[in-house]
Amino acid sequence: MDVQQIKNFLVLCDTLNFRKAAEQINIVQPALSKQIQLLENEVGALLFNRTKRTVILTEAGIFFQKETNRILQDLNKTITRTAQLHNGEAGEIRFTHASSAMNTVVPSFLVKLKHKWPNLKTIVQETSNFQQIEMLQARKTDIGIAPNILVPPEFNSKILYKENFVLILPNNHSLSKKKITDLSVLKNETFILPQLSTGIGYVEAILQICQGFGFKPKVAHESAHSIGVLRLVEAGLGISIEPISSVSGANMNIKLVELKNLPQKVTMTLFWLREREEELSRFIEMF
Repeated sequence: MDVQQIKNFLVLCDTLNFRKAAEQINIVQPALSKQIQLLENEVGALLFNRTKRTVILTEAGIFFQKETNRILQDLNKTITRTAQLHNGEAGEIRFTHASSAMNTVVPSFLVKLKHKWPNLKTIVQETSNFQQIEMLQARKTDIGIAPNILVPPEFNSKILYKENFVLILPNNHSLSKKKITDLSVLKNETFILPQLSTGIGYVEAILQICQGFGFKPKVAHESAHSIGVLRLVEAGLGISIEPISSVSGANMNIKLVELKNLPQKVTMTLFWLREREEELSRFIEMF
């Protein structure tokens, strides 16, 4: 039994006429009759009751028609799905990102994916720089997006954009009404920053800013997520320095001072395992 035999059987089910069915299939009638006989022998059931004038499906034939129709539909779906997977039109893409990237490149990337490959499943997770590296190395994700990240040698990367850092103060902070040009005034303040071990590269950039003004920040609270940092600052538990995109759209009781004249910038970076570059190239090119 093969797929063509089943298709020919289904044509005969629709026409209930060997001559008409043979014409549709484009074979001679005796060949179709022989195919149906062989099919019945293989199935072990009479599928049609035949007379000189009529061809009628048996009860077994009706069941076989229903089930083979379903099987062929499933087979066609499987073939289509297989081609989609090969062409990157289905399956899934997993990527991790920093908080601020959700305010910039992540939504537009998801829209592009949805438009180009509507059947593609996307799994998106916000996490720290360190965790992104670990997940990529363990192949628990495919692509990472992080600020100022120091990628290991087995990775390739692509800079997506650069932006300024911003100083974040509570609205009622004593410095919120003053023009701040010298950040050394912050030396006695308590800071809210990510852990140094989890914010690889990114936290170092913030420390460089502070060291450039002659002090090491006193960290009172640690949070790897921008919204958590902003809420803690709003509550008056400290101050922070974040990418300016982190505060995009934030309607909170905080004071923002964009640090325009600093050499340190936020460098948002896309990164991936070098050995998977060919496999992931169609996604990398969309950024």
